Amino acid sequence: MKKFDCIIVGAGLSGLACARTLVEQAKSVLILESTDSPGGRVGTDTVNGFQIDRGFQVYLDSYPEGKKFLDYPSLNFGAFEPGALVAHRGRLLPISDPWRRPYAAIRSVLSGVVGVPDGLRVAYLRNQVMAGVRTGKIDPISISNDQEKTTREELVSRGFSSEFIQLFFEPFFGGVFLERDLTTASQVFEFTFAMFSLGSACLPAGGMAAIPRQMVQKLPSGCLETLAPVTKVVNESVGGWEVAIADGRRLCAGSVVISAAAVENTPLLPAGILTTWTPPAWKSTRLVAFESDKKPSCDKTLVVSSEPIEKGPIDNLSTPSAVAEGYAREGKNLIYVSIRDDWEGEDELLPVAIRKQARAWFGAEVEQWNHVTTVSVPHALPVETPTSRRQRFQSNRLAPGLFLCGDHLTTSSINGALAAGRLAAEEVLRSA
Repeated sequence: MKKFDCIIVGAGLSGLACARTLVEQAKSVLILESTDSPGGRVGTDTVNGFQIDRGFQVYLDSYPEGKKFLDYPSLNFGAFEPGALVAHRGRLLPISDPWRRPYAAIRSVLSGVVGVPDGLRVAYLRNQVMAGVRTGKIDPISISNDQEKTTREELVSRGFSSEFIQLFFEPFFGGVFLERDLTTASQVFEFTFAMFSLGSACLPAGGMAAIPRQMVQKLPSGCLETLAPVTKVVNESVGGWEVAIADGRRLCAGSVVISAAAVENTPLLPAGILTTWTPPAWKSTRLVAFESDKKPSCDKTLVVSSEPIEKGPIDNLSTPSAVAEGYAREGKNLIYVSIRDDWEGEDELLPVAIRKQARAWFGAEVEQWNHVTTVSVPHALPVETPTSRRQRFQSNRLAPGLFLCGDHLTTSSINGALAAGRLAAEEVLRSA
């Protein structure tokens, strides 16, 4: 029976990053994935010729871990315009990045969308968080201290007006973190704000699944097996671990790295291994996709809604086919609408409710938006309140030769997933 240096259970971004790190150190690695494709929560499905991501996602090209693992030019990224259009009282108000769109930002101030004091506070916040990331002072991977604030508490302590928090931070970062109450830990917010400031929000050509596909292509042939659900992981009496697969095979490895999703969904491990680990709480989301002959006027700019829930279900709206190639059929435009978590209507009610709300922003053309599909993502992001971060698992080492990986151990982002995989691999190498 062939014995691998390491078997990785789960081909999410964390597992792929772990494999890449080990392969670069000449280790023999096998990744076992239960589904038919790699990527985990980062995936894209083809529906009627359109590429539909599994929930609204963007890639921030300033991610430090992404620069280690990804070949940016071959992903053919397209970038959103800096800033956002904020839907407020039936109008779309532009809020622009003052460094990359200075004249547009000045117009935002002059038109009263952003007050001068809040504009100055944004500039100070931007400079401070970028410096904090560069010096390592702001690191969302590190365990939070007892004094860490929520995002909202941090914004209030910085003096931002309640009006500006409601107009910009709630809809914009509420969409990023899938929450309107802004309870995500402040260090996560500061890091994310820095990433938006240091780079661009992007989409790869053809959908977010291009990212895990590229990572697989950089691994040795045969390193990944899909449709290979693992049923049990047990310690061998002679050392190492045995991994049982649903098709009856049993494989051996000196070390096993297992994703949190695999552990959470199936009782894989021997009793007593996970006595100190609690699966993360999750935030969910829904994405509604439309196709249209006419491109919405927002073009490459993200639309975020600051309107009350009574106005409709829209959290944010974008046109991915305007940002990156390969999302839509020839001559068509693809429109994404991400749904607020506090909108309780059923899926079948969403297309009509969306058109009704968006008509005030784009006019009668929304009646020509044809519903393509609705995607529900129950496990979209792990909860990252200060309390949940303090309670998270303190180590990725479960037992000698057995390790856990996943962004719930670091921070809930693509950068966090890649970092978690790298850190798990480094722990494997130290323990070898």
